[in-house]
Amino acid sequence: MRHYLPWAGIGGIIRQPRAVPPDLRYSYRSYQPQIKEAANTMPADSVRPTWSLTDIPYATVEKEKIIGNADWFYLLAGASFVETLSDLYTRNLVEYYQENVGATIWLHQEWEMEEVQHGRALRQYVLFVWPDFDWERAYQGFVEAYAPYCRTELLGPTHALEMASRCVVETGTASFYTMIQAASPEPVLRQIAAHIRADEVRHYKYFYRIFRQYQAAEKNSRWRIGRELWKRVVEADQEDSYLAIKNAFEVKNPGEKFFVEDFAAFRKRIGGWIDRYYPFDMAIKMLLKPVALPPLLQRAALPLLSHGARRAILG
Repeated sequence: MRHYLPWAGIGGIIRQPRAVPPDLRYSYRSYQPQIKEAANTMPADSVRPTWSLTDIPYATVEKEKIIGNADWFYLLAGASFVETLSDLYTRNLVEYYQENVGATIWLHQEWEMEEVQHGRALRQYVLFVWPDFDWERAYQGFVEAYAPYCRTELLGPTHALEMASRCVVETGTASFYTMIQAASPEPVLRQIAAHIRADEVRHYKYFYRIFRQYQAAEKNSRWRIGRELWKRVVEADQEDSYLAIKNAFEVKNPGEKFFVEDFAAFRKRIGGWIDRYYPFDMAIKMLLKPVALPPLLQRAALPLLSHGARRAILG
């Protein structure tokens, strides 16, 4: 799930961008030639999807190891909703970066395809283990509730800073699926999580590269970059995770309502997974990378930040 780093999961440190006053938006055209040149020279090292649903041995899923745990159902169903909605997230980013041809091609042809595949892989797993769940009805309810939060005008104040925020999102998803892979009691789910984790790490690297290209033109200070990253971590609400779980619950349990208090209880129950399996050090390192701290300072800050994040989440 999302909410700080360990809760940033179902799809990232929440896909929903922060609201930014229109007068704070940065003028892309002031450095358009530099970005066009960067797009034309961008290394083509990203690849087509390295796996597909046919690689997942769903028929060998050991249902008895997971079917009785409702928290796994809600976690995976919710994740499948958020990942499947990636076509909407992609449209927002493509509109914002429309003059960066290299980035928009990658977003459409690779990022979106792979993110949607993540949703399909999780959907198929959920329906294999819990075949009576009306996935489509729950997903449509999630889309209707969450779509108003996804608007291009809510993206970051500059192109570089929005790319830094994308790094936060991919940090959340990579860390989330690392945790899922380690915590899963069922082998096929571990395989799915490993595939998704590898994709998310690769996505992070691509977004980071684009960030550096825009940053070369914008020259944001470390302070401003760090401030934007921190705002994304602490200000993003829980709309995607909460609404995903809510719709999964209410379809799974007809006539019952799901409230914020139920979501808080769910988060508390899976706190044990976070304590044991969440890769705090990895997540902090990925978060700090756009800030480009001197190596000595980063080494000194890492254990303090990791300890602080663990205490903030687990109490």
